[in-house]
Amino acid sequence: MREILEDNEKKFLAYSVDARSNYDALEQLAGLLTEKGYVKDTFSAAILKREKAYPTGLPTGEIGVAIPHADPEHVNRPAVCLGVLEEPVNFIVMGSETDEISVSILFMLAIKHKEDHMTLLTKLIDICQNQETLNSLLSKDEETIQRVLESLYD
Repeated sequence: MREILEDNEKKFLAYSVDARSNYDALEQLAGLLTEKGYVKDTFSAAILKREKAYPTGLPTGEIGVAIPHADPEHVNRPAVCLGVLEEPVNFIVMGSETDEISVSILFMLAIKHKEDHMTLLTKLIDICQNQETLNSLLSKDEETIQRVLESLYD
């Protein structure tokens, strides 16, 4: 895993991730959030458990996205961790039990207050509908990454 961008004041991180599976990618990003103090030690297990029960893969066109999160009791302070995968991994599509999508970008959410969830999710959905933006994120363009992540907090 390689750092692309981190801004503690803006509450976001971006990392390039080399993962073998969706759970590997989730564990790596959750471990990073734990190491940086954003989340509790229970976050990683909670995110994996939630992913199994409520898949997070989104069919967003050419570039698949997943938006995993865990319940607020596992969060110390809010953050969004962007994971740009070196190679796509399969995630189950949100609302499905078996349909898979190849995912290249993860937005892992550490949400401290439930009332913030829908606002953040709405902004992320808007971002995910723009293939040009997703392509810039996938290319690890730091300027675009910073702009996109800052827009989540406007």
